[in-house]
Amino acid sequence: MQYGTRQHDIICLSSQGWDEPMWTNKQHIMSRLAREHRVLHADYGALPLPLYMKKRFMQRPTDFTSPFKVLTNGVVHRGGNLWTATHWLPLCAWGLPRDSRLRDYLWHDLKVRFVKDFAHEQAQNKPIAWVYHPVYGDAVERLDKKLLVYDCVDNYAAFPKYRDKAWLMEREKRLCERADLVFTTSEPLYEIKRKYNPENTFLVHNVGDAEHFNKALDPGCEIPQELEEIRKKGPVIGFVGAVSNYKLNLDWVMHVARQKPEYQVVLIGPIGMSDPNTNVKELEAIDNIHMLGVRSYQSLPQYIKGFDVAVIPYRLNDYTESVFPIKFFEFLASGKPVVISPLPSVKEFYDDVLVAHHGDEFVQHCEAVINGAETDISRQSRRLELAAENSWPKRIGELMHHIERKLDEKGLL
Repeated sequence: MQYGTRQHDIICLSSQGWDEPMWTNKQHIMSRLAREHRVLHADYGALPLPLYMKKRFMQRPTDFTSPFKVLTNGVVHRGGNLWTATHWLPLCAWGLPRDSRLRDYLWHDLKVRFVKDFAHEQAQNKPIAWVYHPVYGDAVERLDKKLLVYDCVDNYAAFPKYRDKAWLMEREKRLCERADLVFTTSEPLYEIKRKYNPENTFLVHNVGDAEHFNKALDPGCEIPQELEEIRKKGPVIGFVGAVSNYKLNLDWVMHVARQKPEYQVVLIGPIGMSDPNTNVKELEAIDNIHMLGVRSYQSLPQYIKGFDVAVIPYRLNDYTESVFPIKFFEFLASGKPVVISPLPSVKEFYDDVLVAHHGDEFVQHCEAVINGAETDISRQSRRLELAAENSWPKRIGELMHHIERKLDEKGLL
């Protein structure tokens, strides 16, 4: 699929690292755009010098023939039209207060300097600055660009790890006001952000990779051995994503495990992401809860194939009221029945999944699925149809349509 009518240079100031195993909007969108456009993905945050050097050596050992370049230029060509960028900081930088001008420079402006040098040396045209995190709200002004896009996929101020929420919200407000386009992935995010830039704010909700997760339906797709061993003990209730207390309802997870000890609850994903206070000791003490940790994106259809029911038991709070989980359409694409908590962002799809409003209802819905309540082939066909209609080509096509239109409005043909 062609994403846009013209080739662009795109600098993505991301909210995560390119090599993180849990792919989200950033990798999905930028990897596809890089098929036709020149893309530089700037990783979020920074690394201590030893980790930075190790990462650079693993990526490009030949660069170490020029040590000065390694230390002063964090841009690495990853093949084709894709580059990634990161940078290192001395340990003392981690202790600076958030509102420190020096901290702001070291963490954000310095990264923009790297990508600015890249744009000057490598880009064929002025780049599109595509921002995913509000901390870049001021630093991005230093970048010579033809368009500023803010793709808002989360309510960052609701993350537990951000203590100075007022600082972050003010930074995001300025970013929205300055942006040529603001994209939001859910209705609640749209309602919040359009106050700052009403004419240029658009709702383009999240999607999933239907083609990839359809593999779970392939008879040749093999369930991993570790999951097969768990399946021998009983039906599997499966979740894929961050095991973080601020969004995953750990109480519901433990409740279904205790009420149905013959069921096996499988959690795939990192523990405590964005919520360092997450405590999983109680989960670990329950025999039929299995925390497998992070598994590769490529292998996820194999794991989901081994689920009897896929679940998204999120808490309802300031964060989840705005979130549209990518895993929603990924699960639908696998054909599996899905049980969710009542997330506002997916309300239009409630008829196609089972919605639990409390812990007991969550248990009841999981039990109903395992007992055959969702075996109607028309229900599965509907899930697959929805997933096919809501895959990445559609979302990226909508985003690029707005971008091309805005460039035409500005006379940047």
